Amino acid sequence: MENIEKKAASCKRVHCLVLSYPAQAESIEAYLESFWQIGPRSLCELVEKMNGSGVPVDCIVYDSFLAWALDVAKKFGLVGAAFLTQSSVVDCIYYHVNKGLLKLPLPDNQLLLPGMPPLEPQDMPSFIYQLGSYPAVADMVVKYQFDNIDKADWVLCNTFYELEKYVIIDKV
Repeated sequence: MENIEKKAASCKRVHCLVLSYPAQAESIEAYLESFWQIGPRSLCELVEKMNGSGVPVDCIVYDSFLAWALDVAKKFGLVGAAFLTQSSVVDCIYYHVNKGLLKLPLPDNQLLLPGMPPLEPQDMPSFIYQLGSYPAVADMVVKYQFDNIDKADWVLCNTFYELEKYVIIDKV
């Protein structure tokens, strides 16, 4: 904790920049495919521009769905911080599916996952419960966001202890 406080005290400026990107495509699959091609290139250009302007980039905090952002951070020797933007319970479920610890299709009976109360199949996120609905988005949330998360320097979670203590109690 002391190290974090020292680093935070040494921060001079924090810049938040948002990359604009066309919001339309023929399909969600086409949109995601083009975004995964254009996104890394745009982020590289932005880092190069910032570094050349005298305001060097030290860290990239990115939505974990955009795993390619970590590849860009590492290419430039930067710290990469994955931000799991969904609730910890949902990300825990996606993680278990990703690692094959929760098999799909779901059984009809109660599900027991470590750190969680018993869950019914209909308690699952729709991409898990209704297998095959929005496959491109399901791939993004179940598969891609965990592709390289183990290589991130930091993993930031969106949670609230009182609501999700079952998931985070053993992790704190």
